[in-house]
Amino acid sequence: MFGSLCILCLLFSGENKAWADSWPEKTKNWVWPVEGVITDTYGTRGGHHKGIDIAAEIGTPIHSVDSGVVTRSYFSDTYGNVVFIQHDNDTETIYAHLKKRLVFEGDVISAGDSVGEMGNTGDSSGVHLHFEVHANEWTFSKENALDPFLVLNHDEDTLVVSGKMNGTNMDTYEVKSGDTLWSISERYNVSVTELINKNGLRTENIYPYQILKMP
Repeated sequence: MFGSLCILCLLFSGENKAWADSWPEKTKNWVWPVEGVITDTYGTRGGHHKGIDIAAEIGTPIHSVDSGVVTRSYFSDTYGNVVFIQHDNDTETIYAHLKKRLVFEGDVISAGDSVGEMGNTGDSSGVHLHFEVHANEWTFSKENALDPFLVLNHDEDTLVVSGKMNGTNMDTYEVKSGDTLWSISERYNVSVTELINKNGLRTENIYPYQILKMP
């Protein structure tokens, strides 16, 4: 999965490298925050996208990936309804664009607890969860941001979850190393535009293990 740990560490820089060296142990019990389809990845939009986007139907329950304490729960122009959770493993996670927040500052929660419902609030172009992970804590400049896809578990069950929408199986394709939208479009006789529109992609960037809905 994604090569050796030393290769993964190259994706992190500065102070975050020490955290990255130990991430498999720190996040081994994390759960995915929602069932849905990944529609945008970390580092897109010229490097400004500091999380991943997971789409599902509006109102889909959003879960905390681990136990922790809610540090913020409010509405902002950018994140919309958003929840911040500080965890014991020196991370802070962010759950944004929620339709509704179900937890509030100071709440102590367990892994898997519902923290809100998927929505389309704030600076959002469609119904989805914007999920971020930060080493130590979130900052305005987001210099502590980590790629959530690399710190979340990628066992067989996780990949199945990423290929379902509210428990309903869809015609999907699991991206392999070396795939591009162009190669997939030629192999399955669909257009790149159809793939982009079907999956709500904002760029042509895809990555191994990503689950694409097929037109």
